[in-house]
Amino acid sequence: MLSLETKRLIIRELTAADFDDYFTICHQKEIHPYLSHITTNRDVEYARFVSYIQMVYGFYGFGLWGIFKKDSGTLIGQAGLECQSIDEESEIMLSYFLDRRYRSCGYAAEACRKILEYAREELEFDRITAVIAPDNKASVRLAGKLGFTFVKDTVYQNQTCRLYVNEEGTEA
Repeated sequence: MLSLETKRLIIRELTAADFDDYFTICHQKEIHPYLSHITTNRDVEYARFVSYIQMVYGFYGFGLWGIFKKDSGTLIGQAGLECQSIDEESEIMLSYFLDRRYRSCGYAAEACRKILEYAREELEFDRITAVIAPDNKASVRLAGKLGFTFVKDTVYQNQTCRLYVNEEGTEA
């Protein structure tokens, strides 16, 4: 099981035992609009969650991982890498979200920096994208801090979004 550590966080593969906390975070009013593919049906989402764990981590060697506070073991969000089709191009995309109680504490930046380091050093990815809704000001700011630059507007999962890119050699 992959596990990355920072000063305050453990970033690791999710397990079935993490589902309840994950489901609760996903349905916070600040997060759910950006995760419209997640329904309120617990049984359906649990089946998807377990299937993701079984299929994605082993196949790709990466995925969307849980972000846990090191001192308490509390799940505070999710971040990781996904293979996605953006404008009919295959891309490696950084995705992240945090429980509202843990925002503005630097956790998202800390987790994403570690994931970008892993993506560069271990997975040898030289291009990583982020797709962000224009109204998600916090994610736009974070992308800038992580060295992503705006490339263009695009449609992703039937929503108008902005495509940001972090290429090898860009500070993170």
